[in-house]
Amino acid sequence: MSRPYFEWIDENQKKCRLEIMDKVFIGRVCMGIDKTKRIIVKHRLASRDHAVITLIGSRLQITDRSKNGTWVNNVRLTAGSSHYLTDGDKIQVGETVIQVRSPDLVTKDKENIDTNIERTIVTPMNVIVTNLVADVRGFSSMTQTEDSSQVYALMKEIISTFSNIVYDYKGTIKDYVGDAVYAFWDHRFVPSTEQAVLACQAAFKQAQSVNHIRDKLSGTNPAVEHLRLGWGITTGKVTMSHYGSRAIDMALVGDCTNLAFRLSDIANKDVPSEIVICSKTAELIRDTQLEIFDLGFVSVRGRSGKEHVFGIKQTEKI
Repeated sequence: MSRPYFEWIDENQKKCRLEIMDKVFIGRVCMGIDKTKRIIVKHRLASRDHAVITLIGSRLQITDRSKNGTWVNNVRLTAGSSHYLTDGDKIQVGETVIQVRSPDLVTKDKENIDTNIERTIVTPMNVIVTNLVADVRGFSSMTQTEDSSQVYALMKEIISTFSNIVYDYKGTIKDYVGDAVYAFWDHRFVPSTEQAVLACQAAFKQAQSVNHIRDKLSGTNPAVEHLRLGWGITTGKVTMSHYGSRAIDMALVGDCTNLAFRLSDIANKDVPSEIVICSKTAELIRDTQLEIFDLGFVSVRGRSGKEHVFGIKQTEKI
């Protein structure tokens, strides 16, 4: 069995190759790491210790440690998360693309620094994203009437199921906010229509999974009996950066982010659709396999004026 290796072009346009024995570290500095176990990316958006790749048996796993993001096959990893790699995968750090080479890899679907060293520049970036927020209906009432352990078990099942669906549809989990699961699709490296469609398909799949969650917990968890959710999907410009010093402090700030949460709040409650999308998302998916229906102009809490919103339904199996 041949060892997996990586190929990339460095900042001097030199073709490089590195075999992996057990671990390979990627970063702008990788202080104290032997040169046979590191890939140096000289780019100001690369963190000093950006990511680590570990050979576990016949599996290769990358773990993000960055502030500005690690991309695998044009999908941004959730901050601090891990992802299994396979032959042909492309890892992007800054502007450097590192190709994974090993036909023998087995894949799995789910699963102190010198102060004089230059600091990683965490640059606020204006990017277009599609947001997806899934919100549990009546969560406050649920926490009042049901045992906390039952509510926890229900939310754990929802978060696990919904997160796996987001990964399947090439999205990034941003946060778990109380009773909501928030994910996004970054448009920088993938056409906007494709990203918007993936977000909508993920919402459909999450909605379909709710009955499975009910069946799984029915009879053992009273909190599931009245489970209802709403989904909000928006597309627009956000500023992506950090509020704090940790990778998980990544922030997406923009009107469309706030609107996604607001739409999830009215979905399946104030409007007759469990998935509500903004007009920008509707424009992007209009000529795809997804069918749009007009929900009219609605008032949205905390916002002036009215928003033109739409519902969606699938016209073919996802």
